[in-house]
Amino acid sequence: MYIKEGVSNMLYKQIVKILVILSLVITVSFAGTGNSIGTAGASEVLIPTGAKGVALNSSHSATVSGIDALFYNPAGISNMSTATEAQFSNMDYIADIGMSYAAFAFNMAGGTFGLSFKNFDFGDIRLTSWSDTNGDSGETFSPSFVTLTFGYSKAFSDRIRFGVASKLITESIEETTAPGLSIDMGVQYTHNTLPVSIGVVLRNLGPKMEFSGNNLEQTAVPENTEPGTIVEHQRFISQAFEQHAQLDMSVTYTPLDNVNVHGAFVNNSYGFNEFHFGGEYTMEMAGMSAWAGGGLSMLSIDDDDDGWDDDITENTFGVSFGAGFSIPLGGMTFGVDYAFKTVDAPGLENNNVLAFNIGF
Repeated sequence: MYIKEGVSNMLYKQIVKILVILSLVITVSFAGTGNSIGTAGASEVLIPTGAKGVALNSSHSATVSGIDALFYNPAGISNMSTATEAQFSNMDYIADIGMSYAAFAFNMAGGTFGLSFKNFDFGDIRLTSWSDTNGDSGETFSPSFVTLTFGYSKAFSDRIRFGVASKLITESIEETTAPGLSIDMGVQYTHNTLPVSIGVVLRNLGPKMEFSGNNLEQTAVPENTEPGTIVEHQRFISQAFEQHAQLDMSVTYTPLDNVNVHGAFVNNSYGFNEFHFGGEYTMEMAGMSAWAGGGLSMLSIDDDDDGWDDDITENTFGVSFGAGFSIPLGGMTFGVDYAFKTVDAPGLENNNVLAFNIGF
């Protein structure tokens, strides 16, 4: 009985894993507008990085700073507490999919520069073919989804920052690959008298992507024919797909020096619009710092396709929370952050993120 349950669970995760890969290639995972769902791809660029951003449910692009800003709002990269920052994080996503992330940022005379590497680990997936539909051969494959980001930020004053980031995207499944390029642009503004900060980010602006490669061509022998007599050559037509352009507008209210309340509206060109909310508490003592916070996100849905969002509903990726700390040591700072995000879908695991931060 336990063996059967284990096999069934493994098969279920394999199926979910394949569906996730397809959703990343074709559309936003678990989201999309009624008119445009399924018309964009490369959704892996939408999956957040770092632990603090996940804990705050991506609501803090108005005040995100340092190495974390490379993903959420490149304008904030220049707001680093040290001359150089590095981050290494790992996320337990869904269906045993893992995401590894490494980022590095440093100050120079002309501004602040950043570099990040984002990679997904899908594990081994059973390989099937025309002649082996059950994958009995035991052969496996593992897709490769990698995003390399280069960022730049400059502070024009202590209240205004601007940043831009370019992404090199590569999706590979066996011998079929889709390369892509996109750009993010963001600004941050802090009011000079009111405890309010504003952030605006344009994400994933780039040309269409398209798969190409040897695996789009297949050779098959029809059933009930003698081998070598009839061979069918088939070529799958790959259609170019758009990238997930986003407009993120966020506001942060700071009622106390150590309390931030965040809110963001994200307009998705090829997905449901989203509302993100978060809050955090920070404290500093004897050179050490710590934070704790949480957030949630909602989807704004146009039920009747009249151009107006009529319904607000929970997101599949819902409530999140996390905490972290940083300590000085030998002229450097070392920090650890952790975040947890619930996933409201049967059989899928909640997300866990662990991040290590270094400043020097």
